[in-house]
Amino acid sequence: MGRSISSHHHLLFSSLVIFTLLLNHVHATKKCYIVYLGAHSHGPTPSSADLEIATSSHYDLLASILGSEENAKEAIIYSYNKQINGFAAMLEEEQAAQIAKNGKVVSVFLSKEHKLHTTRSWEFVGLRGNDINSAWQKGRFGENTIIANIDSGTKLK
Repeated sequence: MGRSISSHHHLLFSSLVIFTLLLNHVHATKKCYIVYLGAHSHGPTPSSADLEIATSSHYDLLASILGSEENAKEAIIYSYNKQINGFAAMLEEEQAAQIAKNGKVVSVFLSKEHKLHTTRSWEFVGLRGNDINSAWQKGRFGENTIIANIDSGTKLK
């Protein structure tokens, strides 16, 4: 009976080890990488066909690393097909290193998330509405004035 319990423990332990190895392989850490390809050949005023060709070339390039266009379409988050030539994709570190070796690729870098410093910009720059002599009041509360337009890259869900 002691031998039976020992073999069950061995089987359980072996199964746990195999499961852990498989789980680690399946859930390899993917991060968002930006793949920069330099300037577009289509120039500053691209047609819709030019934009489609650029995006298609991004899928083709990534498919050469990931094995299929379907995998590339799943991985690509955004295709930069107007002003800059490149794409953002969810990749494993090894995949990012592999694509960086391609002669068409200028650079590959990890996308970094930046936190906004404020969501209350009037208060952030010291403009308060309750002081009669404040710059805020003297400037007519910003009427007809654009102070800044910042694209944080955040997508609403």
